[in-house]
Amino acid sequence: MSDSAGRPIPTTRTDPSTFDAGFREHPGYADALAHLYGRLDTEALDPSQFRRVERNLDEYRAFLRRLGDPQLARPTVHITGTRGKGSTLAMLDSILVAAGYTTGSTVSPHLIEVRERVRRNARDLSRAEFARLYATVRPVADELMRGANYRTVFELITALAFVSFTEYSVDTALVEVGMGGNLDATNVVEPVLSIVTRIGLDHTHILGDTVEKIAWDKGRIIKPGGPAVISRQPTGALAVLAERCREVGVHPWRLDHEFRIDRWENRIDGARLAVTTPHRAHPELATPLPGAHQAENAAVAVAAADRLDADGVFTIPAGAVREGLANTIWPGRAEIVEREPVVLLDGAHTDQGATALSALLDDLFPGRRRIYVLGMNRDKDIDGFLDCFRGEPALVLATKAESPRSLPAEEMAEIVRARGWRAESVPLADALAAAREHAAPEDVIVATGSFYVVGALRRVWLRDSGANPTLNE
Repeated sequence: MSDSAGRPIPTTRTDPSTFDAGFREHPGYADALAHLYGRLDTEALDPSQFRRVERNLDEYRAFLRRLGDPQLARPTVHITGTRGKGSTLAMLDSILVAAGYTTGSTVSPHLIEVRERVRRNARDLSRAEFARLYATVRPVADELMRGANYRTVFELITALAFVSFTEYSVDTALVEVGMGGNLDATNVVEPVLSIVTRIGLDHTHILGDTVEKIAWDKGRIIKPGGPAVISRQPTGALAVLAERCREVGVHPWRLDHEFRIDRWENRIDGARLAVTTPHRAHPELATPLPGAHQAENAAVAVAAADRLDADGVFTIPAGAVREGLANTIWPGRAEIVEREPVVLLDGAHTDQGATALSALLDDLFPGRRRIYVLGMNRDKDIDGFLDCFRGEPALVLATKAESPRSLPAEEMAEIVRARGWRAESVPLADALAAAREHAAPEDVIVATGSFYVVGALRRVWLRDSGANPTLNE
């Protein structure tokens, strides 16, 4: 694969058999993944290499045109943000399903299998469905293959998702941005609603080194003709987003301005909250996702549903909002999978995520001894991430996912030891068992860092607990 100047972009080929639990379970699915991951996998690139990748949306639109412009076929909700966009999408998806609509969605990254990235009615596609839909995309990609960057792994999955929305005649599509917004492959849709969750500093090597620059990039998903719902933001980011709304003639609903959280309570089984929007009040709501940050995401999802209902885009009764929010399933985000000791899985891979996770732990488990199972990508600010946690853990078990971007476990352990904390390096397959050996029943095991690590650990946990390690077939 070459950059815009024709220079080869060095990259390690990603082997899907090492990270996808279903690769060996379905030949057609395996064949699709082998072809897919024979393309440039930008998620596995070193950040310095990613900067050389030309993201040309005009070329990508031309590619989609060969597929019949599926990105324009269904009413679409477009979601961006640094943290919370996946959780917010999952909640809104569940609300729309509860209201009786057929939904399609695309999210990233996946936890256990690639097919999790494309969903119908809030459930992952089956392997057979993924393989069949990929067979529609594959010949067009092969025919047009001239080294152009718009046929990366992410862009082909996004195209497959668009095709699936048309194939299944969904009532609405929910599309999560991969990175940023302006040049993201998903920014070819014409949304009926744009959502911006909390913005923070991440991917600064691509999007800019201030929240204002990042907000400018993410704000490009807000377009004329579709309103916007905006979560709490740093002051500078909110000003940039407000200017974007004025520029395109959109009146936004902003958390703490046009809509608000009247009260919330954190519990081990989720958050309870009350939300009021310009459309109506919701005095008794619950989400199974715990934490103040998830209460914020829930409020944004509720406001999005109310905006769609108020504008007559969809009919969403208040009861469907309540039911859908309560039935949301979103693994790997503050997910408590065991109680004695507590085992909590959370892909808090940024400082913003670590701060939210630390607050959650302090609130739900005050004074309890903690053991961290930690693995992160080498391009992250690991010291900054660790600074977000209050107090010293009893032990950090450093580990590593299969991704080429992952920091080796022993290097992670050395970073932790330099802080004066106790740390050991362990293979990922043994990490949870090792944590349990060190833990007393009243302790809290926190598996966190990159989604690649959290997904692999969830797969191990499902296997060890006798559950299906590949989710729904």
